[in-house]
Amino acid sequence: MTIPAIDDGVLLPQDADPHLGPVLAGLATCLCTTLAEAGRPACSCCLVWGSSPPAHDACACECGGGHGQAWVRLVRQDSLVADQQRRGRCQMWRQQTTIELGVARCVAVTAPDGQSAPTCEQRQTDAWSLVLDARLVRQAAACCPQLRDVLVLSSVVNPSGPQGGCAGVTMQMSVEV
Repeated sequence: MTIPAIDDGVLLPQDADPHLGPVLAGLATCLCTTLAEAGRPACSCCLVWGSSPPAHDACACECGGGHGQAWVRLVRQDSLVADQQRRGRCQMWRQQTTIELGVARCVAVTAPDGQSAPTCEQRQTDAWSLVLDARLVRQAAACCPQLRDVLVLSSVVNPSGPQGGCAGVTMQMSVEV
């Protein structure tokens, strides 16, 4: 097996996995761009690694024109039926990969006095804001050019939180690469 050459110490996405790398990098770019173009940039927007969504540690209410955090994460890979092709001594396997796109934002919480709960108006504003984020996450995936030639098998959108003053939306999609 040949290990890809590392140019200037940087491992590019296509070097890590020539099929999945461009999809993950493209989805991260599409998500960040879609949020920014809609006037809802995130303070942190990147590809992350982990067995669960990232900690909402960048869910800051304000930062240089942004709000909250966004991410793309590989959730799991399942091998599908092996192709009849072989590459050298290795069997070629297709992969069904589950990828998550997510956004988390600050939401209204109990006031510092510990007594004053968020008003209905504050909760409604937060809800509509997250409905918009759900639409933008779906749009980012649907319009992403890196998915043009990729078979998308399914997608599910779920709300997350509120917890610790953050709430958001995640979309998990399965693709075949």
